[in-house]
Amino acid sequence: MITVVLLILLHVASPTTPTASNPDAVESSREQGDAIDYETLVAQLDSADWQEREAATMQLARANVEVPVGRIEVSLQEGGLSLEQVMRLLRVMEIRLLHVARGAIGIQMPLNQAGVPGDLVRTAGVRVSAVIPGLPAEKILQPGDLITQIDDQPISDREDLARIVQRHWPGDVLRFRIVRTTTLPREGEDDRSRTDYLDVEIVLGSTDDLRRSGGSQSVLDPALADRRQRFMALYQKYGAVPSTIPAPMNPEQMEIQSEADPMIRGMLQQLEAAREGRYTMTLVELRAQLIEKLASLDATLLEGELPLEQRRMLERRRARMQELIDSVDPQRRW
Repeated sequence: MITVVLLILLHVASPTTPTASNPDAVESSREQGDAIDYETLVAQLDSADWQEREAATMQLARANVEVPVGRIEVSLQEGGLSLEQVMRLLRVMEIRLLHVARGAIGIQMPLNQAGVPGDLVRTAGVRVSAVIPGLPAEKILQPGDLITQIDDQPISDREDLARIVQRHWPGDVLRFRIVRTTTLPREGEDDRSRTDYLDVEIVLGSTDDLRRSGGSQSVLDPALADRRQRFMALYQKYGAVPSTIPAPMNPEQMEIQSEADPMIRGMLQQLEAAREGRYTMTLVELRAQLIEKLASLDATLLEGELPLEQRRMLERRRARMQELIDSVDPQRRW
């Protein structure tokens, strides 16, 4: 068998196509179309008009390149935002990190990296087992191709490839280094094998297109757990903390909570428990006890000289005790 090794640079995209961008970076190297006024959109998140708030939220969610997620994180860190703005920026982050379509090339990859018959190259990389119709790889890659680098980054396994590709958006351009071994049978002679080292550029499709194509088994997303953890950390740090809202109180409970005098508050609690049958005394017995306490308080007020503040406090207490006694008077009509 005769082996011929060729190094070929294959341009499958326009040389003027911009360099791929990283959606998780603070700045993007991809050329922008219409400029996005980020500060204006953030201000609109707090608009009095609900439709304007929604429109600004969705525009930020779609501005994958113009407004990288790193810029939104900086806004959250700097503060000075209303709760509405914070929660809507977190919603944008959730869409960007967890739900938006990411880059895809459209290949199927074997679980192992065993060589193919006639393959004389033992280079680390990811083998293409099939290309998916309708996606970018269909016109560029072939089954049996070995992908060894993406934008000069070495590729060792399926997760490496998926992680790098899905860090980019649909429409971004990545440069792939592939090793292609072709067997050329010749009648009456040994088969001739040719190995080509190709540099190809691929304009990325989207993971949504990949799923719609029926190639859902090839949609690996090894970075999803990291993105989910990143979003949850942001939400826990900047999101609204749910408050514990107590159950509505009845008038008796409201009266107890608002009572400043601890002795009167205790009496109110006893009366409430007695009305509900949860106290050791009946209402009649409790009323008799309150009358005794009132008489004792009257005696204290009649004794000698009391500091002015103490006298005023005891007089307020006496008035409240009289109200409580009247509230449980069996002759009183409701």
